[in-house]
Amino acid sequence: MSNGKVTKLDVRVIPPHERHPKRIFDIWDKLNVGDTLQIINDHDPKQLHYMFEAQYEDCYKWEYEAEGPKDWIINLTKTGGKDSSNSDLKNRVESALDEIRPNLQMDGGDVELVNIDEAQKSVSVRLVGACGTCPSAIFTLKAGIETAIRERVPEITEVISV
Repeated sequence: MSNGKVTKLDVRVIPPHERHPKRIFDIWDKLNVGDTLQIINDHDPKQLHYMFEAQYEDCYKWEYEAEGPKDWIINLTKTGGKDSSNSDLKNRVESALDEIRPNLQMDGGDVELVNIDEAQKSVSVRLVGACGTCPSAIFTLKAGIETAIRERVPEITEVISV
Protein backbone atom coordinates (compact mmCIF):
# COMPACT_ATOMS: atom_id res chain seq x y z
CA MET A 1 0.00 0.00 0.00
CA SER A 2 1.03 3.64 -0.43
CA ASN A 3 2.34 6.07 2.15
CA GLY A 4 -0.71 8.32 1.81
CA LYS A 5 -3.94 8.35 3.75
CA VAL A 6 -6.01 5.13 3.78
CA THR A 7 -9.81 5.40 3.71
CA LYS A 8 -11.62 2.15 4.49
CA LEU A 9 -15.06 1.46 3.07
CA ASP A 10 -17.03 -1.70 3.89
CA VAL A 11 -19.54 -1.80 1.05
CA ARG A 12 -21.28 -4.86 2.47
CA VAL A 13 -23.35 -2.55 4.69
CA ILE A 14 -24.29 -0.13 1.87
CA PRO A 15 -27.35 -0.74 -0.34
CA PRO A 16 -26.09 -1.88 -3.79
CA HIS A 17 -27.65 1.05 -5.67
CA GLU A 18 -25.65 3.53 -3.52
CA ARG A 19 -22.26 1.84 -3.71
CA HIS A 20 -20.67 3.01 -6.95
CA PRO A 21 -22.09 6.42 -7.77
CA LYS A 22 -22.75 7.76 -4.31
CA ARG A 23 -20.07 6.30 -2.11
CA ILE A 24 -17.11 4.80 -3.90
CA PHE A 25 -16.65 7.44 -6.61
CA ASP A 26 -17.48 10.35 -4.30
CA ILE A 27 -14.79 9.21 -1.87
CA TRP A 28 -12.34 8.45 -4.70
CA ASP A 29 -12.73 11.91 -6.23
CA LYS A 30 -11.78 13.53 -2.90
CA LEU A 31 -8.57 11.52 -2.44
CA ASN A 32 -5.17 13.02 -3.15
CA VAL A 33 -2.48 11.35 -5.23
CA GLY A 34 -0.88 8.68 -3.05
CA ASP A 35 -4.01 8.09 -0.96
CA THR A 36 -5.70 4.69 -0.91
CA LEU A 37 -9.35 3.67 -0.82
CA GLN A 38 -9.63 0.24 0.78
CA ILE A 39 -12.85 -1.51 -0.23
CA ILE A 40 -14.15 -4.49 1.72
CA ASN A 41 -16.72 -6.59 -0.11
CA ASP A 42 -18.30 -10.06 -0.01
CA HIS A 43 -17.41 -10.83 -3.66
CA ASP A 44 -14.85 -9.89 -6.30
CA PRO A 45 -15.94 -6.44 -7.53
CA LYS A 46 -15.03 -7.04 -11.20
CA GLN A 47 -17.64 -4.57 -12.47
CA LEU A 48 -16.10 -1.85 -10.30
CA HIS A 49 -12.69 -2.68 -11.76
CA TYR A 50 -14.09 -2.26 -15.28
CA MET A 51 -15.61 1.07 -14.27
CA PHE A 52 -12.25 2.29 -12.93
CA GLU A 53 -10.54 1.18 -16.13
CA ALA A 54 -13.03 3.15 -18.21
CA GLN A 55 -13.08 6.29 -16.10
CA TYR A 56 -9.62 6.57 -14.54
CA GLU A 57 -7.41 4.53 -16.89
CA ASP A 58 -3.84 4.68 -15.54
CA CYS A 59 -4.58 7.01 -12.62
CA TYR A 60 -5.00 4.23 -10.06
CA LYS A 61 -3.44 1.01 -8.84
CA TRP A 62 -5.72 -1.95 -8.05
CA GLU A 63 -4.34 -4.48 -5.54
CA TYR A 64 -6.08 -7.41 -3.89
CA GLU A 65 -5.23 -7.71 -0.20
CA ALA A 66 -7.65 -10.62 0.29
CA GLU A 67 -9.44 -12.69 -2.37
CA GLY A 68 -12.34 -14.41 -0.62
CA PRO A 69 -13.99 -16.65 0.00
CA LYS A 70 -15.69 -14.55 2.70
CA ASP A 71 -13.97 -11.18 2.41
CA TRP A 72 -12.56 -9.46 -0.64
CA ILE A 73 -10.30 -6.51 0.20
CA ILE A 74 -9.11 -4.25 -2.59
CA ASN A 75 -6.69 -1.37 -2.20
CA LEU A 76 -7.24 1.36 -4.80
CA THR A 77 -4.37 3.82 -4.74
CA LYS A 78 -4.56 7.11 -6.62
CA THR A 79 -1.40 7.25 -8.72
CA GLY A 80 -1.78 10.53 -10.58
CA GLY A 81 -1.00 8.93 -13.92
CA LYS A 82 -0.79 10.88 -17.16
CA ASP A 83 -4.54 11.56 -17.26
CA SER A 84 -4.96 12.80 -13.67
CA SER A 85 -5.14 16.47 -14.70
CA ASN A 86 -7.62 15.58 -17.45
CA SER A 87 -9.68 13.65 -14.91
CA ASP A 88 -9.77 16.70 -12.63
CA LEU A 89 -10.68 18.94 -15.56
CA LYS A 90 -13.48 16.58 -16.58
CA ASN A 91 -14.80 16.49 -13.01
CA ARG A 92 -14.89 20.29 -12.84
CA VAL A 93 -16.66 20.57 -16.21
CA GLU A 94 -19.19 17.90 -15.19
CA SER A 95 -19.76 19.74 -11.91
CA ALA A 96 -20.51 22.97 -13.80
CA LEU A 97 -22.92 21.10 -16.08
CA ASP A 98 -24.61 19.58 -13.04
CA GLU A 99 -25.29 23.11 -11.74
CA ILE A 100 -27.10 24.22 -14.89
CA ARG A 101 -28.70 20.88 -15.75
CA PRO A 102 -31.84 21.29 -13.54
CA ASN A 103 -32.74 24.49 -15.43
CA LEU A 104 -32.47 22.69 -18.75
CA GLN A 105 -34.43 19.70 -17.51
CA MET A 106 -37.29 21.92 -16.30
CA ASP A 107 -37.88 22.79 -19.95
CA GLY A 108 -37.55 19.20 -21.20
CA GLY A 109 -33.93 19.42 -22.28
CA ASP A 110 -30.48 18.44 -21.13
CA VAL A 111 -26.79 18.69 -22.00
CA GLU A 112 -24.19 15.95 -22.50
CA LEU A 113 -20.43 16.37 -22.31
CA VAL A 114 -18.93 15.07 -25.57
CA ASN A 115 -15.26 16.08 -25.43
CA ILE A 116 -12.70 18.28 -23.72
CA ASP A 117 -9.88 19.53 -25.95
CA GLU A 118 -7.16 20.71 -23.58
CA ALA A 119 -4.97 22.02 -26.41
CA GLN A 120 -7.76 24.21 -27.82
CA LYS A 121 -9.13 24.93 -24.32
CA SER A 122 -12.60 24.03 -25.54
CA VAL A 123 -15.47 21.84 -24.43
CA SER A 124 -17.86 20.13 -26.84
CA VAL A 125 -21.39 19.45 -25.62
CA ARG A 126 -24.56 18.08 -27.13
CA LEU A 127 -27.89 19.71 -26.39
CA VAL A 128 -30.56 17.03 -26.17
CA GLY A 129 -34.32 16.87 -25.77
CA ALA A 130 -36.11 20.18 -26.12
CA CYS A 131 -32.78 22.04 -26.00
CA GLY A 132 -31.61 20.30 -29.17
CA THR A 133 -34.40 21.80 -31.27
CA CYS A 134 -35.02 25.07 -29.42
CA PRO A 135 -34.66 28.30 -31.42
CA SER A 136 -32.90 29.81 -28.39
CA ALA A 137 -30.32 27.01 -28.19
CA ILE A 138 -27.39 29.32 -29.02
CA PHE A 139 -28.42 31.63 -26.16
CA THR A 140 -28.67 28.63 -23.80
CA LEU A 141 -25.26 27.45 -24.98
CA LYS A 142 -23.40 30.75 -24.67
CA ALA A 143 -25.20 32.59 -21.85
CA GLY A 144 -26.01 29.54 -19.76
CA ILE A 145 -23.75 26.56 -20.33
CA GLU A 146 -20.58 28.35 -21.42
CA THR A 147 -20.89 30.91 -18.62
CA ALA A 148 -21.35 28.17 -16.00
CA ILE A 149 -18.36 26.20 -17.28
CA ARG A 150 -16.06 29.22 -17.58
CA GLU A 151 -16.90 30.36 -14.04
CA ARG A 152 -15.88 26.96 -12.63
CA VAL A 153 -13.16 26.11 -15.13
CA PRO A 154 -11.49 29.37 -16.14
CA GLU A 155 -8.95 27.68 -18.42
CA ILE A 156 -11.79 26.76 -20.80
CA THR A 157 -12.25 29.54 -23.36
CA GLU A 158 -15.01 28.14 -25.56
CA VAL A 159 -17.98 25.78 -25.44
CA ILE A 160 -19.09 24.27 -28.73
CA SER A 161 -22.34 22.48 -29.55
CA VAL A 162 -21.95 19.35 -31.68
